[in-house]
Amino acid sequence: MVSSCCRVATRTHHCVSDKIYQPLNGALMHFQKHSPYLCEAFHIMATSAPPRADSTDWGALLYLKLWRRLLGGRIPPFKILPFCFSDGRSCRLDNRLPDPFDGDTGKEARWWRAKQNGLQEGGELDNALGSVFAVHLHNQWEKTFPKGGWVDRLLLNRYEEKLAEREEVDDL
Repeated sequence: MVSSCCRVATRTHHCVSDKIYQPLNGALMHFQKHSPYLCEAFHIMATSAPPRADSTDWGALLYLKLWRRLLGGRIPPFKILPFCFSDGRSCRLDNRLPDPFDGDTGKEARWWRAKQNGLQEGGELDNALGSVFAVHLHNQWEKTFPKGGWVDRLLLNRYEEKLAEREEVDDL
């Protein structure tokens, strides 16, 4: 049953992948101020058991409860973007981002190593990263990236360079 605060767009998409499809795991949500969807999510959180440690209780499970509650109340649920839009590590094998913690020699990097200049600056992965919205590090923020690996070389070093450029401009 939908709570009284929720009286409020729908299509699920699937990416072809060898990974288990969990459409609401790692979902990116953007809510408008005073969103009835957000109100309903808070209501579910307030009336449900606290999340279990190391679980997706207040992530995928919360969104699933919300989705089902909206459908049960005949309210059009929120839209779900394909999970490979926000988690490039879950796309097809041939276009999946390599595991950022394995470095250039990791198993998932093999697809990129086989391509023209694969993992190097100006190579296929570098070009693909220009279209990447996010690198999802779900519950792995404590890990470190390999020094000189693709994340360090193609993302973090460039980010640091841009920050340094901005600091120089600010100092003028």
